[in-house]
Amino acid sequence: MSKETKAGATGPENPYIAARREWNERYGDYISEARTWKVVAMAALGIALVAVGGVVWIGAQSKVIPYVVEVDKLGEPVAVNPAMQAAPVDPRVIEAELARWVFDMRTIDADATAERHYINDGYALIASNSAAYQAMNDHFAASDPFKEATNQTVQVQVESVLPLSANTWRIEWEEVATGRNGELAYDQEWQADVTIAIHPPSDAAGIMANPMGIYVTDFSWTKRL
Repeated sequence: MSKETKAGATGPENPYIAARREWNERYGDYISEARTWKVVAMAALGIALVAVGGVVWIGAQSKVIPYVVEVDKLGEPVAVNPAMQAAPVDPRVIEAELARWVFDMRTIDADATAERHYINDGYALIASNSAAYQAMNDHFAASDPFKEATNQTVQVQVESVLPLSANTWRIEWEEVATGRNGELAYDQEWQADVTIAIHPPSDAAGIMANPMGIYVTDFSWTKRL
């Protein structure tokens, strides 16, 4: 008589099939649960990476707070307020600032305190570590205004400030030098080509020194024939 090994048939069950069934019943659920938790863990890791990336991106954004600076007709600041977005600088303000810069840098006053004030204000409009900064240092090293003031003073009258390009301006002015005895020493016409950059200030000190953030980065000046 033959032995049947199928379920429900007479005769003993195949021990290998019985063992496999018992293994599936005992460990199959564990394997399925482990696979499910692995998928959940990978999803959580992906969400964490996205969240960390978002935090890093937000932290890398600029923290500069723009300001709106109200100026009078001479270009002098009269009010400073924070703004959500800084407006482009009015060309008339650039003209006024560059005219003031030339006046400060070229005027020679007999009053040492006033002369120092002019120089400090002029340097506030020069970008540090720029070609303009080094050129101005060289100019004052070759022509000390405090020593020159012992012999004569120089008055500056700016005649025009005109744009040559988006960042380059030409300034023309007249210089009248008067000796300490009151006699005219010379009357000369000058011009300068000035390159500027605009960087709105981000702190109180910058606002007080250069509220519009207009900086001279390079310049060259010469007498007009």
